[in-house]
Amino acid sequence: MNYRPRVCLDSSILVKWFKVEEESGEALKLRRWAEEARIKLAISAIVLSESARALKKGGFDNDEIYRISDMFDAFISLCGVEVVPVDWLIIKSAQSLVIKYNLYSADAIHVSTAVLTESDFFVSKDEHHFKESLKSHLAEKNVRVLRLSEIEEISLSL
Repeated sequence: MNYRPRVCLDSSILVKWFKVEEESGEALKLRRWAEEARIKLAISAIVLSESARALKKGGFDNDEIYRISDMFDAFISLCGVEVVPVDWLIIKSAQSLVIKYNLYSADAIHVSTAVLTESDFFVSKDEHHFKESLKSHLAEKNVRVLRLSEIEEISLSL
């Protein structure tokens, strides 16, 4: 099998698959690349609850959220998405990131997931993931932090 870059996604990216907003097209491109087995996706298990909360906050009703959740579960299964549990190692890594880079806990969990899965890329729309000090830390771990507008860089590695 050919090389497939591992791409870790923040919850904000997955929400754009179902909630049409700015840069949804780029988020859908990532989903399509996973469906075509061009990339290997990794997500933290907290993405599932964070996405449900974002959809609820975005005005989706309960039935819509459950339907989306079922579709997402099927996508995970069919595309072999690596869902990383929030275990002791993730928590301790995240704790260190919270202290050193002043991240929120959930954001630190996503960053820890990217590092511990040895992802090539971490895609987020959250600005605090783009602090120079954090980007340098991730670069030392061979993880590139990308905005949705930069995902074509992933295709260059295909």
